[in-house]
Amino acid sequence: MVTGERGMRAVLFTILLIAPLRLFAQGKPDITGFLERIEAGDVESVRDEVPSLLQRYPNDAGVLYLQGLVTSDGAEAVRIYHGIVDTFPKSEWADDALFKVYQFYHAIGLYRTAELKWNQLKHDYPESRHVSAVGAVQTGSLPEELTQEKPDDADTSGVAGETAASAGKTQGQFALQVGAYSSRENADKQKLFFEDLGYPVEVFNRLKDSRSMFLVFVGNYLTYEEAKEKATDIRKSYSVDSFVVSR
Repeated sequence: MVTGERGMRAVLFTILLIAPLRLFAQGKPDITGFLERIEAGDVESVRDEVPSLLQRYPNDAGVLYLQGLVTSDGAEAVRIYHGIVDTFPKSEWADDALFKVYQFYHAIGLYRTAELKWNQLKHDYPESRHVSAVGAVQTGSLPEELTQEKPDDADTSGVAGETAASAGKTQGQFALQVGAYSSRENADKQKLFFEDLGYPVEVFNRLKDSRSMFLVFVGNYLTYEEAKEKATDIRKSYSVDSFVVSR
């Protein structure tokens, strides 16, 4: 009987010892393997597996990065990538996510914002393979997306409140992107929300893969730090994520 009890204790001890090790081994999904499948063209099956991965690893930056890669809506993908950079800045996937943000803004013609993200990439992740592979980004000769003629349907109306407070004030270089929508109706809803709070709001129509996107910009800030601080306030007060963009 004693031997049986000792044997049982030994078995329990082994289980308790091995179980955490197994959990640790299962604690990180094989992101590289999924990326290889995506590069091989197996996007759909990876997309089908992402919801299960998100349930098992909701706070894994690599899984979130996969989610961004298989998301067909570019604006939603950028939101996911920004979340990785803001929440997991030390993750091995943070520089990849930030590079995707840069590519998105460059693709839709927001060149100064793209340059802003590129400079952030160089500053925060100087050892990133993207920095060494691409080198210096030249945007000086590219047309400026907001200081040149605005799209015909751009809505740049401001309101009292912050607009009045900044009357006579030098136009700020930075704003906050609080939304990107495929329909003007949804963009106008977001615009109205921030107008009611007293913010100046602009809606711009950009093209991405031959599809219209309506970007909602809020505020008028002289420095990146001022805009970033306001983004934090907006997130805390209204649970709205926003990204600093350059005018």
